[in-house]
Amino acid sequence: MSPWSPFRHRVFRFLWIAQLASNIGTWMQTVGAAWLMVELDASPAVVALVQTATYLPVVLVGVAAGATADLIDRRRLLIVTQFFMLVAAGALAVLTALGTTTPWSLLALTFCLGLGAAFNAPAWQAIQPELVPREEFVQAVTLGGASINLGRAIGPAVGGALIALAGPWLVFALNAVSFAAVILVLWRWRRPVEDDPTPPERFAGALRAGLRYALFSHSLHGVLVRSFAFALASAGLIALLPVYSSRVLGLGSGGLGLLYAGFGAGAVLMAAFLPRLRGRLTADRVFALGALLVAAVLLSLFAIDVAWAALMVCIVAGAGWLCCLSVLNVASQEVLPGWVRARGLALYLTVLAAGIAAGSYGWGRVADEVGSQSAFAWSALALVLTLLLAARWRFAAASRLDLSPAPMASPEVRLAVEDTSSPVLIVVAYEVCPDAEDDFLRAVRVLGRARRRTGAVSWSIYEDADRPHRFLETYVVPTWEEHIRQHVRRTATDAAVQEMVLGFLREGTEPTVKHFVAPPEPSFMESLREHSPGVVEERLRTLGEHLDG
Repeated sequence: MSPWSPFRHRVFRFLWIAQLASNIGTWMQTVGAAWLMVELDASPAVVALVQTATYLPVVLVGVAAGATADLIDRRRLLIVTQFFMLVAAGALAVLTALGTTTPWSLLALTFCLGLGAAFNAPAWQAIQPELVPREEFVQAVTLGGASINLGRAIGPAVGGALIALAGPWLVFALNAVSFAAVILVLWRWRRPVEDDPTPPERFAGALRAGLRYALFSHSLHGVLVRSFAFALASAGLIALLPVYSSRVLGLGSGGLGLLYAGFGAGAVLMAAFLPRLRGRLTADRVFALGALLVAAVLLSLFAIDVAWAALMVCIVAGAGWLCCLSVLNVASQEVLPGWVRARGLALYLTVLAAGIAAGSYGWGRVADEVGSQSAFAWSALALVLTLLLAARWRFAAASRLDLSPAPMASPEVRLAVEDTSSPVLIVVAYEVCPDAEDDFLRAVRVLGRARRRTGAVSWSIYEDADRPHRFLETYVVPTWEEHIRQHVRRTATDAAVQEMVLGFLREGTEPTVKHFVAPPEPSFMESLREHSPGVVEERLRTLGEHLDG
């Protein structure tokens, strides 16, 4: 399939173009902020804090942003976040034009832009499956990464030239205009309304459900661990590039822009070959290739002090970076079902941002001690060591999951459940074949993890002490509404696990399911009235007479 096939879809095409404009503005902003901090004569550690300020908001509010994107209309959320970033970029442009920007005001407004991006990113990624058919999803994700890196190729070069011509305030102002372009396209898009038969989720419950899913998803664990490790080890490349450009290569803002542009150009070139590469190599090998390319670049920068050579290796770095991020982005989408996609992606972006923010600060501190080139060398070693994580977590496992919806019918109970906020205990009884008990227990424990991913707060399996080969599965769900959602949240992979469990039952038997709802607790006064009729009223009357007297 052609890597450009998603462009056949009108909405994807126009949103991609608008996002490209925004990405160009963002990378112009990145060069402008980094160069302005260098002009303010900040230390390497403070210059590196520009990147920390960009990504720290994702660490602080990323998961909450994902829950928000799953609860409210994503189109409206995107419009609000784009407008917020427009205001922040405009404020920075005004302050810089007036000559009143300080290192801390620059970091504060960069933090505000990062805050807007933190709420924007999960919603933006979560709408991608809505824009293209499932078979074109990998190409759409790759083109999304290409948009970021094409912006990185164009934005820094143009931004560096504009900074040399008029100063950083102009690139900040153009970044604000780029957000307006995205708002215009989103305003004209009419997103289809999703038909959700389940009761609406509340924010706190949605947040807990997202974290619960992440806690019990082995596949997501691997994506998160490897994302954090890659970001932590490689963050010094971008964070220290302004210091390296200025103090080692002796370049101005235009030269720094070209280095950033080379990084983006390498990613754009790789985007054209990446679908073919992924067709020949496994995701794990594509990631390893990308990580080794970035590590080789970091090691090369340790020895290079010539501008043209630095530009060449930055192109290679961009190609390697896209290989790694493309694998991570696709894997993060593959391990998440639709009902929790934005929350899971927010967690992935949070972990990635945490690695970049911590790595930027850490490699900045190393550069303060040993210089930026030596910090690059240590970063290369750290990045190579992260490949050892493939022995425990492989990306190939994510592609084998089928997380398409496979909902079950809602449970039928004789009594109407009036209090939908009380906990629910579900008890499932199984009659197991005598020679299949061990296999049954292994399979039912896998099913238990699925129960907990979709809403259960506790899960257990018991063997009946009075009846041989009879097992009871018990789990508790916070509310009856959450139990209804469990039936809708079931995926094809979960359904296959349930079928496997049923395969170990005695012939002619079916599991029996019982539901128990916790009764509401009576208030203290009602409890007293129930156990001591008339006593409470008599004491209240006596107390009233005493107060009157």
